[in-house]
Amino acid sequence: MDLDYLLFLQELRNDWGGETFFSLVSALPKSALAAAIPAILFWCVNKNAGIFILFNATCGRVINELLKGTFCVYRPWIKDATIIPATDTLQKSSSWSFPSGHAQFGTAIFGGFAFFYRKVLAKPIIAFFALIVLLIAFSRNFLGAHTPQDVLFAMIYSIGLFFLVEKIFAWIGKDEERQFFFFIVGLIVVSVIFMWLYFKPYPEDFIGGKVLVDPLVARADAFDALGFGLAFFLGWFMEQRFINFKTKVSPKDKLWRIIIGFAVLGVIAVAVYPLLKLFLSVGAYKFFKAFLPFFSILFIIPLIFTKVEQKFNH
Repeated sequence: MDLDYLLFLQELRNDWGGETFFSLVSALPKSALAAAIPAILFWCVNKNAGIFILFNATCGRVINELLKGTFCVYRPWIKDATIIPATDTLQKSSSWSFPSGHAQFGTAIFGGFAFFYRKVLAKPIIAFFALIVLLIAFSRNFLGAHTPQDVLFAMIYSIGLFFLVEKIFAWIGKDEERQFFFFIVGLIVVSVIFMWLYFKPYPEDFIGGKVLVDPLVARADAFDALGFGLAFFLGWFMEQRFINFKTKVSPKDKLWRIIIGFAVLGVIAVAVYPLLKLFLSVGAYKFFKAFLPFFSILFIIPLIFTKVEQKFNH
């Protein structure tokens, strides 16, 4: 039934179009907007809101990689050769299908914002963010990248994380011992997940003498999970202990924080990534591609703008 649904959507895509629109929607979780929401909240508006969204995004991503690498569910077009995904989708899709990383990340960012501010936002605004999440999930089906269960499960566990993370951070509060405990447990969990994904056996099924998913490529995804996990726990903990900046600053300082922040992220994307890709292995590149932007948002950029503010404001 799930593949029949994808074939129905494929006919709609071929007959009526819509691929361009849904490709743009599908790209939202990896867009500058997705980075801007938690980053600006964290630097300038409400650190708790920024941390909440960033943790849901990174923790959800680690869980996503764990599930992908554990269940090793093939993509829809491998299950049924009559399913032909959108060209851009085929080129950018990772090794395994279940669950959907785009649906998870979109739920974490846009749904996380609506969840955190659910008591103060107007219902139409919450509905708007919910619509974005649903459109992202649907786009993955429409483009042939995922089955319905891939996106539904990703959204369900991402929403479940909202409630769990809210309780975790309420328990941590400002208690330094609890913060340290959370930090250490986080590092251990991320390391164990990495070891599992890196050393576990992966299926090696062949069609026409060609392996469907190269185990080396699958193992490289372990570095992706490690990068996201370490970025959050190291960045969050180091900022708490060594910077602990405040968001109650002048509008001018807030503007400069945003300028500095996105200048750093821009340099990473434009200059650092190409160099890393040129000189590093696939696994190492995946690690730093995941690690650098989140660690920069949480620690490097706050370190820079606090130094700048100290120099020019005192």
